[in-house]
Amino acid sequence: MSVTKIIILTLLAVTTLVLSAFGIANYFWERSQRTSELESQLAVTTAQLANSLALPLWNFDSEQVDKIIESTMRNRDVFGVTITANGDIARASGFVRDTQWRIVPTQDEIQNRGLLAQSERIVIYGKHVGTVHLFMTPRFMEKSLQNFAIIIIAVIVTLNAFLIFIPFQLLRRKVINPLQAIESYALKVSSGEAGAAYVPEGDFFGELKNLKHSIVGMTRSLAEARKAQVRKTAEQALHESEQTLKTFIDVMPVGVTWTDSDGVIKHVNSCFIEWFGYDTDDISTLDEWFLRAYPDPVKRENHFSQWKVALDTASTDDTTILPSESIISCKDGSDRHVIVNTHLARNLRLDIFTDITERESLQNRLLNAERLESLGVLAGGIAHDFNNILTAIMGNISIARMVLATPEKSAKLLDNAEKATVRATELATQLLTFAKGGAPLKKTVSIRKIVNESLSLALRGTNVKGVVEIPDCLHDIEADEGQVSQVFNNIVINAVQAMPGGGTITVAGMNLSLETANSLMLPPGGYVKLLFSDEGCGIPEDVRKKIFDPYFTTKSRGIGLGLASVHSIINRHGGHIEARSKIGKGTTFTLFLPSTGKVSAGSEICNRITQREAPNGGSVLVMDDEEMIRELAAEMLGYLGYQVTTCATGEETVRKYRIAKEGNTPFSFVIMDLTIPGGRGGRESAEDILAFDPYARLIASSGYSNDPVMADFCDYGFCGSIIKPYTLDDLTRVVHFASEREKAVVG
Repeated sequence: MSVTKIIILTLLAVTTLVLSAFGIANYFWERSQRTSELESQLAVTTAQLANSLALPLWNFDSEQVDKIIESTMRNRDVFGVTITANGDIARASGFVRDTQWRIVPTQDEIQNRGLLAQSERIVIYGKHVGTVHLFMTPRFMEKSLQNFAIIIIAVIVTLNAFLIFIPFQLLRRKVINPLQAIESYALKVSSGEAGAAYVPEGDFFGELKNLKHSIVGMTRSLAEARKAQVRKTAEQALHESEQTLKTFIDVMPVGVTWTDSDGVIKHVNSCFIEWFGYDTDDISTLDEWFLRAYPDPVKRENHFSQWKVALDTASTDDTTILPSESIISCKDGSDRHVIVNTHLARNLRLDIFTDITERESLQNRLLNAERLESLGVLAGGIAHDFNNILTAIMGNISIARMVLATPEKSAKLLDNAEKATVRATELATQLLTFAKGGAPLKKTVSIRKIVNESLSLALRGTNVKGVVEIPDCLHDIEADEGQVSQVFNNIVINAVQAMPGGGTITVAGMNLSLETANSLMLPPGGYVKLLFSDEGCGIPEDVRKKIFDPYFTTKSRGIGLGLASVHSIINRHGGHIEARSKIGKGTTFTLFLPSTGKVSAGSEICNRITQREAPNGGSVLVMDDEEMIRELAAEMLGYLGYQVTTCATGEETVRKYRIAKEGNTPFSFVIMDLTIPGGRGGRESAEDILAFDPYARLIASSGYSNDPVMADFCDYGFCGSIIKPYTLDDLTRVVHFASEREKAVVG
């Protein structure tokens, strides 16, 4: 075989082998990259689909479920989607591609015929309601890879032609001819014709060396060019994948933020911008998002610490992050109540926000309806007690009239009537407290007091006994007394209904300190732990998991918001509630509420102030829309030595006070009813009076003990408050208190 053929075949074999190895390696690398991208897309799409299906599946909205699945099936790589409901008898339902690649419904499970499959649990409110199965087909990827392989083969053939046949003449002149000349020279030398031999001029080995360097340089340039092309292709594919993901996120009916591992927010969808008003220019990082969404530093730090603990736990244990409720401050200053679901996928993080603001509003309206229904249930017992009390009042007063000539007898009878009136006032206060709702109006309250009132109210007329085991050292709490009372009433009423044959409900309390990263996911600090234990029939396990779910009920006439409202109120107070039960042995509800860390010094002021200790003299202006109350107040104040002027409206009060002030005969006090039907009440009138006389001494009066002005009267410019109905001692006490406070301010 000639040297030319040997060189050509060797060069052909070497270049073919090298280029084929490079092409095969490049093919498998490309296949690995595309498969990885498809798997990543599958994981992200499955997580998003599970979150999108949670609320419709929970509400049995099959039409919305089908729309969401059909929207997902528009991705040509998606072969099928099925949903398996949670339960012992689960059936698959969803959509799949037929042989003509059309989307058709299916009731059967999809067989894994070389498909990529991913399953995701559908969870809402911590409850597993089903599982979504997503199948993607690599058929389009395989077709693309086949085209890619054809391109590589064409490139190899072209390069072989370029490297072998085109430069053949150059190789022949620079390499083959010199080698043939050397061969001829060697043959002639061996045959004795050395003088006739021809040796080519030039550095033959230098030519080969240059040729080697040229080939190596060309190979390196080709490799660099291919590497740059691969990088460019990968970047383009990644960009297209991101654009596809952003497009899919933008059509989702929930708010979505897409964040990278460095905490930079890469994208927010249109629904997020519409709800909250922020775009990536406003919140480029997670720190900026927390700063705007939670403007209150304490709430922001509390929320951030809980989120950080949940994120670290999920990353360490490879578990899912449970959904959480949150109040988000929007750009326009409004608030939205949302459920936040966080998902981690490779180096990406998706936060999905489900707006429940309107649903919460509807729930609050239904809660008010249930509160009225609860009052109706209790009305019979309350009416019975009021009839007894009114009987005592009317009977004692009627007999007192008959024995007015005998002061000893009439005084005792009137004292009994006054005691009955006080009892009626207590009942009215309990009803007001029970009926009160809305956002928490917090103040320092005693747990023991609320527990005793709730047991007294809810157990009245029943065969259930209440036992209170609360130590004297139990700390007070900062809470809305009406809402906490509603919590206790609902729990006690449920316990009574669970013991139709009678029994005992025990309420125990203790102080508790929680550390950072506790199992209850509560901020560290001091808490009060309360246990409500009954001896009822117990709650089955499958029912116990749902008792705090809105609209879930086992009662034939219930609407399922009693314990849901309990859970909501405890959450709004920064606490936690859980239930444990055994069939036939009873149920225990455990509550955790943040404590003040202090114990109240005792009951409210109990020292009676005698009439001789009350200041007398001067004039008093009394405003009340009820003539009977105006006359009663005038009699009492006149008895204390005051000159009394009365009026029925806020406008008249302001006018009379101004005239008296300008006439240099100012009133010593003004007692103002806070609620005047159809007119300006005491709060509005007080603002007008204080505008031209900042030193006016004003006393708030109301029949609503839960009015915020009554608890924090100083914040509204009043120097005292008195709750109707009141006695002469009550009026004496508030006048004395206001007078002493005025002396302290002046001093």
